[in-house]
Amino acid sequence: MATRPALEDLLDLRAVSDVELSADGLRVAFVVAGSSREDGASAGASIWLGDAQGAAQVTRGRGNDALPHFSPDGRSLAFASDRGRPGLLGLHLLDFTGEARPVGDIAGAVEDIAWSADGSAVLVLAADPGSDRAGALTATRIATAEAETDPLVRRPRETWRRLFRVELESGETSEVSPPGLNVWEFGWNGSGEVAAIVSDDPGESAWYDARVALLDPVARTSRTIYEAEWQLQSPSLSPDGSRVAFVEGCGSDRAVISGTVTIVGGEGGAATTVAAPHDVAVVRWVAGDRLAYVGPGGLETGCGLVTAQGVVQSQWRGPATLGRRGRTKLASSADGRVFAVAKEAPGEPHEVCLLDTAATEHGWRQVTHINAALAGRDAEMRRHAWQAADGQEIEGVLMLPDDGAERPLPLVVFVHGGPTSAWTYDFSPGAMHLGLVLAAEGYAVLLPNIRGSAGRGQEFARANLGDMGGDDLQDILAGIDSLVESGVVARDRVGITGVSYGGFMSAWAPTQTDAFAASVAIASVTNWLSFHNTSNIARFDELFLQSDPYDLAGNHFALSPIMHVRSCRTPMLLLHGRLDLCVPESQAQEMYQALVDAGCESELVVYAQGGHGWTQRDYVLDTWERTLDWFGRHLSS
Repeated sequence: MATRPALEDLLDLRAVSDVELSADGLRVAFVVAGSSREDGASAGASIWLGDAQGAAQVTRGRGNDALPHFSPDGRSLAFASDRGRPGLLGLHLLDFTGEARPVGDIAGAVEDIAWSADGSAVLVLAADPGSDRAGALTATRIATAEAETDPLVRRPRETWRRLFRVELESGETSEVSPPGLNVWEFGWNGSGEVAAIVSDDPGESAWYDARVALLDPVARTSRTIYEAEWQLQSPSLSPDGSRVAFVEGCGSDRAVISGTVTIVGGEGGAATTVAAPHDVAVVRWVAGDRLAYVGPGGLETGCGLVTAQGVVQSQWRGPATLGRRGRTKLASSADGRVFAVAKEAPGEPHEVCLLDTAATEHGWRQVTHINAALAGRDAEMRRHAWQAADGQEIEGVLMLPDDGAERPLPLVVFVHGGPTSAWTYDFSPGAMHLGLVLAAEGYAVLLPNIRGSAGRGQEFARANLGDMGGDDLQDILAGIDSLVESGVVARDRVGITGVSYGGFMSAWAPTQTDAFAASVAIASVTNWLSFHNTSNIARFDELFLQSDPYDLAGNHFALSPIMHVRSCRTPMLLLHGRLDLCVPESQAQEMYQALVDAGCESELVVYAQGGHGWTQRDYVLDTWERTLDWFGRHLSS
């Protein structure tokens, strides 16, 4: 297919992630990687080091570097790299005076690092080869040392996430987490016990029912201090080791929770909820019995400092994304004075920025200019709010072409994944830059934060439990009505698209209403029963459908698009990745075959090396072309 040169420069965007600050707040380390890659190649991620005056690349070579962490004295960096072991991140050390060197003997893939207080050792969280990645991280399998066997044999409880201690001078490596315990995340203050989110089963489904525990890395024992009702993220151990703070919330995907901050004492007992100004995704203890936090607030993102008693001491909130949409993050100095983030906003691509939380007027200071060539590249973006059928106010981002196109415009509704994620103001809304691509081609694009979204508290986030495709779909339809009534869009030229939960909605909505003239469903769930028996997150559908998978009168049947396919007349393009573990390829195949049998126009495209989404340059360009062609044919006047 032909490419579109005017848009292809979006694929030159470089992603900034894994931002970390030295304890004194004077230096920042971060990872820079391509946002797209050639087929069969890596993204080529490298580590950069900077301060208030600028930044420079400090690691080079083939492979991917990630997870930089400053030593307590700020003179060294521990980081992960797959140099020499493609696809498997190993532990490396850089002392700023020479070349980086591998250290330790960890067979698995490094997922997090924490230094001991004296700088002599690090704790490393590593996933066994063959472990599954989270849906937000492509839902593919971590590389194994050997080629896949034939026949393929699968057994439960074979791959684990474990904690290791590595002595940096000798490289001596020892496993320190208890046997038979899976560690999803950990937080450590550098000595003594380790706070962790754990489960007794290592499968992705077990994460939904994980608990908070304190681990003794010497005795290799564990004691539970908090049994959660919902999902858990971001454990942080207080400087004196007496308390653990963490985020709890209704979470559809590992690594993308937004919820409330909870504190529990080291001996367990009653939990305390800290009243932050908005939903929180990451929380970290800093000096003075305070917590640094970041998370979504409506379409905006906010961060700040709050005491353990819930008194907000400092806060910033604005029309930007700190970290990545759905995965907001920040780093802070030990005293909480300086924050560092990867920040993006409309017209402002990813750059590293610093915030002095003690300044009279809060403002971000940009450290890097890595994506300067793309700055200013955007469509018109504004908040659009409307009233749902039950009176609830719903909001979203409305993107409009900037070429003065004649109205009413064709509209594409872009539904986010999750469902407990949210659209926030960022540089390029929508997966694979599709928001900007569609707006550049003359479409209005509505990115709605319908009920079930993050950023508006837990009651709103849980509002579609047991009702996915119910009132949340009605929220979308009411949003379309509001745009039609205002004369912005044409009612008979409306399409829908989305990835994951957005893909489910793009398959479901056309079976329930004739409001859509075309659909592009990406990584879509179409049959909840077969999803339950083929996905690596079977616990997800039980929780979010509030249903027994084998209840013939339950939601697994009633809310499956495939059960209503014979009423569908909307042309549907299905795009899917063959390596997707959380939404298997068979979901798209089932829907495609059913649509064909029902006489509905359909097309199925499977990307052989794609997971739960894809970044390969050729795949992304192909997705653009097929999406634009599909909507162009079916939403034309």
